[in-house]
Amino acid sequence: MGKFIYRALDITAGYGKKIVLKDLSLDLEQGSCTFIIGANGCGKSTLFSVLAGIKKARSGQFLIEGKEAGEKQRQRMTGYAPQESPLFFELSVKDNLLLWYGGKEAVETAADGGIIEKLGLRELLKKRAGTLSGGQLRRVCIACAMAGNPRILIMDEPGTALDLECKEILQACLKEYRKAGGTVLMSSHEKADWEMGDHVYLLSDGKLQEKDMTGSS
Repeated sequence: MGKFIYRALDITAGYGKKIVLKDLSLDLEQGSCTFIIGANGCGKSTLFSVLAGIKKARSGQFLIEGKEAGEKQRQRMTGYAPQESPLFFELSVKDNLLLWYGGKEAVETAADGGIIEKLGLRELLKKRAGTLSGGQLRRVCIACAMAGNPRILIMDEPGTALDLECKEILQACLKEYRKAGGTVLMSSHEKADWEMGDHVYLLSDGKLQEKDMTGSS
């Protein structure tokens, strides 16, 4: 680690007249795992959607691999799993995955030893998304975010509704993803999750403050 794959510099964003992020900056090292923590409503989801190129920032600069990255470039380079499910509930799991993976061959590859199989989704492929449990939906959303093996993976509370076994599976997948050079940015309210992070930042009043997880902050 040590090489910055993603730099967000002096980002300001909000809704209407409300400013949520104020001249916020964040550097992500290649292969690292970074956590953003903070109270509900502090702006984590806004930050993630801006970084993923889903929401437009009011000002600031985004650099991926040292090059200016607009919204479309950020969408191509990042995989994003938001808190709210982006799935089409009337479609099957497989049909949802097809939309993200771009074709049958890619889905079959991911289901045969790839991320779809590793997340335990092969037996769910024919089920309609609207019939899945909360934990199953989260796993499908994570699989969608990892379609195409993005360089940067952004996940908003990915552990929500996952049981212990599924959380361990997710952690193993993330470990393998990082080993291959992938970079992870995520949020979690569970302190036990933060232990696998290289950096933990508290988002408060629109700014980030790094926490010292070895002792006092």
